[in-house]
Amino acid sequence: MLIYKEENSNYKWGIWKMEEAPELLLSQLNNKQDLVDFTQTVSSSARTFERIAVRVLLKTLLNEEKTINYHPNGKPYFEDQSINLSISHTKDYVAVILSQSPLVGIDIEYISDRVKRVRSRFISDLEYIDSENEIIHLLLHWSAKETMYKALSKEKIDLKNNFHIHSFAPQQQGSFKASETFTENNLQFQIQYIVTDDYVVTYTV
Repeated sequence: MLIYKEENSNYKWGIWKMEEAPELLLSQLNNKQDLVDFTQTVSSSARTFERIAVRVLLKTLLNEEKTINYHPNGKPYFEDQSINLSISHTKDYVAVILSQSPLVGIDIEYISDRVKRVRSRFISDLEYIDSENEIIHLLLHWSAKETMYKALSKEKIDLKNNFHIHSFAPQQQGSFKASETFTENNLQFQIQYIVTDDYVVTYTV
């Protein structure tokens, strides 16, 4: 079920909650042979469900069906290269963003305290985490760095030392600045985010 959609002149994006049976979602698609083939090559029903949900969400956002291919590094792209996209999934949800920008990325993360156990892998000593709202703040940092990783689409990036989240106080919705020191361009990012009871989502274009 489509639970969120936003569109403007620069991008459009949405979130689908996977409440339907996979067979019901698949029936909404006309061009689905590649998905049928995919189900026969993977053993994970969750991965199959996610891929079907992504295609239905894309059809909802675009009002047409498009074939998705994947680069060797896993970055998705449309066969006709008409627009750039980024895809993310977490427990029960998939998210997709579409933009002409080459630096487009999205990430959705289910809220869990497991992020505290991997904090040292992605939070540097220079990054501020609010101890009163630790889990959400950590998740927004993690999600933002995943979003930046997808936007840059480069290998061997160190999330802790190459991506830098500028200090911000998390709200229910907003934006914050981030930067990278992996490329020679040292790009700056404006990260948009939403926090709900179930998940956080970040995106950039």
